[in-house]
Parts: sequence; C-alpha cells; structure tokens
Amino acid sequence: MTAVNRYGNESAPSNLVCKDNCPQFALPNVFTPNGDGKNDTFKPLNCPTFIETVTFRVYNRWGVKVFETTDLDINWNGKTTGGQDAAAGQYYYEASVTFESVVRPGQPLILKGWIQLLR
Repeated sequence: MTAVNRYGNESAPSNLVCKDNCPQFALPNVFTPNGDGKNDTFKPLNCPTFIETVTFRVYNRWGVKVFETTDLDINWNGKTTGGQDAAAGQYYYEASVTFESVVRPGQPLILKGWIQLLR
C-alpha cells in the first residue's frame, strides 16, 4: 500500500496495513410486543457489528425513564423495568454505543430517536 501527497509524490510501499472497522448500529422505529412471535422485541436491525458497549434508555412522552439495558442486542419486550406492560404509544430512546476501534479510547456515539409500540 502506498500514499500520495497533494504534490503527487508517492510513498514507499508498506507491508503493514491498519484499517479501522466499519461499525453499524441501526434501530427500527416500530415493534409489536403482542406475543404473536413476529416483531415481539425491539432490537437492532441486522447484526450490530464491532460493538463494545451499549447503554439503551427508553422514555415516555413525559420524560420518565421506563426501560434501561446494557444488553448489546437490547431485546426490549415492551415491559417497563418494573415488569409491567408499557402502554401502546410513542416512546423516545437514547443509546450510547461504543464501537471497537483502532483509536483508543473510542468515543461513544449517541443516538436519539423514537419508537412506536403497537399492541
């Protein structure tokens, strides 16, 4: 591998290649925890890759935290932290995600969005 500067000068070839990963963490915005076996848990889309840590919090429309987890797959089943079924409606989330990286320490990515819980 070589590098070229802005003047067109090429470096000597290198046999050491260090490439950072291509992390991804995408979340859906609707799930239906109704026990039919389809879309019953809220979890990341596809398979999250290169994830070190996740702190995921869900808030109701009044800003009250109803759920929190550090599970990399989230797996929210629509119940509050107290074990009660959360009401159907719109909820807001905040996820702090730290990815594996060649740069240490990796800075967490803060994701914010909404979830529609349908029953």
